[in-house]
Amino acid sequence: MEGWLVLDGYEDEPAAFGVPNYLGFHIRYICGVLEARGVPYTYMTIDEWRMHQKPRLAEPGQRGALRREMSELAGAVVLAGAVVPGKYVRGTPISRREMDDFLAIFPSGQPVLCGGWAIRHWRYDGWTPLRSNMFCAVQDTDASLDHYLSTGEWGHAKRDPEQWTRWAQAGASSKAVTGHPDLTAPDGSPGPLTYEIELYQGCVRFKRGCKFCI
Repeated sequence: MEGWLVLDGYEDEPAAFGVPNYLGFHIRYICGVLEARGVPYTYMTIDEWRMHQKPRLAEPGQRGALRREMSELAGAVVLAGAVVPGKYVRGTPISRREMDDFLAIFPSGQPVLCGGWAIRHWRYDGWTPLRSNMFCAVQDTDASLDHYLSTGEWGHAKRDPEQWTRWAQAGASSKAVTGHPDLTAPDGSPGPLTYEIELYQGCVRFKRGCKFCI
């Protein structure tokens, strides 16, 4: 792992599919910010965390080694999508317990940015992790990350049209794509990775629109 850790906790919303085999657009925008700035980072899905890092938390020696590895990171961005009713065939969005476990192992004092609808819901329910230098974005997570990288201070922010274009284009070829487990099948053939395209912002049908949104 190097630079910033971008942990894709998956989104699962009617207009923002981000669970495998879909790749959500918000996580691509976040990686696009880092790509556009030339900032080193590591992309990891929550399933990769579950398979390769989570088992290490139960072993004292491995837990300490994982913490030391993370101490070399510049910070972390975690995108947490809400879990919706239904049956998940493959990946499931990050749970609140998993988020707490991640924050417990991530060295205190290092910057952590959390975004996504699950974060808003958990905060509403009273979720208040006791750690310094953590920020929960309630607007655009990517814009909040860019603001922090520019100023060294946390703040809520919304992307403008120029940023939206730049980060979307940079994110299209980011590690969220090239490093995604679904990009290539085990036999080397093209995998089932499918881009989700953002279409819901700016919709003029704020009345009598989609039933799942309005």
